[in-house]
Amino acid sequence: MKLLFILSWILGLQPLHEAGYRGEGMTIAVIDCGFFGADSAAFFPQEHIAGIYDLIEDKYRTYDITKDETDNHGTLCLSTMLYDGPEFTGTAPDARYILIRTEELDNEHRREVDRLAKGIRLAEELGADIITISLGYSRFDDPSTTYRYDELDGSNPAARAATEAARHNRLVCIAAGNEGNKSDYNRITVPGDADSVLTVGSVNEDSLPSSFTSYGPIAVPRQKPEIAAIGTKVMVLDPVIGGTRTGNGTSFATPRVAGMAACLWQALPHLTAMQLRERIIQSGHLYGGEPDIRIGYGIPNAWAVYQAERTETGTDELPDIHQHEKVLINGRLYIIIDGVRYLPTGQKVR
Repeated sequence: MKLLFILSWILGLQPLHEAGYRGEGMTIAVIDCGFFGADSAAFFPQEHIAGIYDLIEDKYRTYDITKDETDNHGTLCLSTMLYDGPEFTGTAPDARYILIRTEELDNEHRREVDRLAKGIRLAEELGADIITISLGYSRFDDPSTTYRYDELDGSNPAARAATEAARHNRLVCIAAGNEGNKSDYNRITVPGDADSVLTVGSVNEDSLPSSFTSYGPIAVPRQKPEIAAIGTKVMVLDPVIGGTRTGNGTSFATPRVAGMAACLWQALPHLTAMQLRERIIQSGHLYGGEPDIRIGYGIPNAWAVYQAERTETGTDELPDIHQHEKVLINGRLYIIIDGVRYLPTGQKVR
């Protein structure tokens, strides 16, 4: 059984995949650092990659995306959505992807936040339906420019661009950051403070907050993060080793949510981006209670969103789909398949 078969169940996504909703017709912009190996047909079907834009060198590329094989974070994030191999299936393998490079590996300056804002606007111009960002900023090489907590109010350039995109009917997913276990700063990173987006935290195999996931709240009264997905021991395709491995971070939780959203939007095209965002939040396993300061309203459930919308719109418009049983025991989510209980990462519970 593929690992992400189980991982997709925890998001309630597998029933949508089985019904044919795998992101076809949706365009997802991935804004990140390097995409080493993403232009290889050995790893990804190239017909699903619509364009590659390098805003560091200000040029469009079709081949030789990144020469430095260590600059592959964007590829790892992309793989959680697009890869469809013997080891796992991504959350939106039939979607169309635009890859936008804005992050420099060797430097950390506020100009990268400005460039990220430019990347978000470019994604809008290129027709992206969904924008996923696994970048986050807090500390910079010049300590005097490091973001203070009171600046986490959505006023930075990238957060403003993300909010504008969201209000232009784009669904924007942003990683909450991996600062949770740091003593000097453990908060959400920029631009996760943006309004009207989905800021995504990370949970582990027990559906509890990952040790590294950043803490809310932010400097204004706005829930952050809103939701979470598994970001611990996530299977990714690493072109450097030519195969799959596991990785940790809100960087991997975030595109998994973006891919889930693409499948939902394909199935529910009548929704606006803001309606889809609200339904995803409301499907979180902690929704109805107090949000957690690290994982917000918890793990969303695509199947629950679909079924609720089916009830709302009438059974003649949306086909009925089913999923295996999910249970919540002492705050932890489990999947029941053929009477066997599984953890979100796929391990059987004895």
